Amino acid sequence: MLYHERSKVLIPNVDVDQTLEVAELEIQENKVSSVLTLWAMRDQIITPKQARRVSALYFEHILRVDSEAQKARGFSVWHLTWAISNMYRLGDDAVKAELNEAYVDAAVRVDTLDSKIATAHFYGDEIVMGDAHFGGRAYAKGHIVAPGNEDYLQSAEEFKRSKELN
Repeated sequence: MLYHERSKVLIPNVDVDQTLEVAELEIQENKVSSVLTLWAMRDQIITPKQARRVSALYFEHILRVDSEAQKARGFSVWHLTWAISNMYRLGDDAVKAELNEAYVDAAVRVDTLDSKIATAHFYGDEIVMGDAHFGGRAYAKGHIVAPGNEDYLQSAEEFKRSKELN
């Protein structure tokens, strides 16, 4: 479901640092869906240090994401720019300072998509939060680390072990 109230999307016990470990592993795989862990965590509360890490991931991979085949590019750029927008817009001044360059770059990229929905998610008066649909919710549950919350991963190590088995 999509919401405009952050309180409805905050995941109890979320561990952003471990979730960023998962995001790093996923984004290195260079799949169309590789940016979705950042998208899935976009509404959580992050620190300036975590925002710096997100910005670094964004800049390490945006050129590849933006050069993917057109259909994949639209999906990946839309979700990655949406993630940056939400983290930036929901962040405090220190988080915004860390994400500013990524936000400015993401604004240019979302404008190239020629997609009203992507533009609305990036710039809209109300911030669009939540899992959007069953697939988004299932993805989040398999990629967000929230120790003690049985609906989510318990550690980044659990994610790594599951990748080794597949």
